[in-house]
Amino acid sequence: MEHLAVLPSLSVAAHELKAPLALIRQLSLMANDHDFSEENRRSSLEQLTLVAERSLRLVTDLTQVSHSQALLFPLEPVNPAATCREVAGGLTPIARLYGHRVSWPSSRTKVLVVANQRLLERIISNFLDNALKYTEPQTPIRVAISRVGQKARVSVRDYGPRLGLREYRQLLDELETMKTVHTRPDSSGLGIFIASEFAKMMHGDIGLIRHRDGVTFFVELPLSGQMSLL
Repeated sequence: MEHLAVLPSLSVAAHELKAPLALIRQLSLMANDHDFSEENRRSSLEQLTLVAERSLRLVTDLTQVSHSQALLFPLEPVNPAATCREVAGGLTPIARLYGHRVSWPSSRTKVLVVANQRLLERIISNFLDNALKYTEPQTPIRVAISRVGQKARVSVRDYGPRLGLREYRQLLDELETMKTVHTRPDSSGLGIFIASEFAKMMHGDIGLIRHRDGVTFFVELPLSGQMSLL
């Protein structure tokens, strides 16, 4: 039976879009200020573009979740290290905007998974968006790839607010029951919900590990039978 996503309420989507839309409005007003220097104007316009692009990706992700059909997202052997490099190309300016430096897995990592590259990119991006929002500037964010039995794990480790044990257990329960995931205070958890739905479309799962300082979100996907060709 085809899996049908239980979409979050409109209030959840509105919550997630409110902050970037408010920032876009603020940046546009600043860019039109006649007393603004040309350098500050260019910086504001660059930030405006980045925030607008992230908002558009969120809307696109929601559309894809609501029309989840296997034919639209064919599965094939995918190199997660190469996928991380693709994500890095678009995420580096955003990480710089937040004052973060992201460490990425080595390009020599020899792992292939059965996945859809577009969906895997969006899962990693959503994990990273969550980490960027809820960690202090200058704290590291680490992306890693490892093998776990017959699966490969792509993980994003942040050093944000520590989750209490009760919050952690509630978060695990929400992931299991497909409810909206509140990953941090004042978070709608929409990005993690989307990541979970995309993982299911690839016969994978997402999970998390609680640390003393932050959390690790990860996605696990089946290893490809073409591993022997590497």
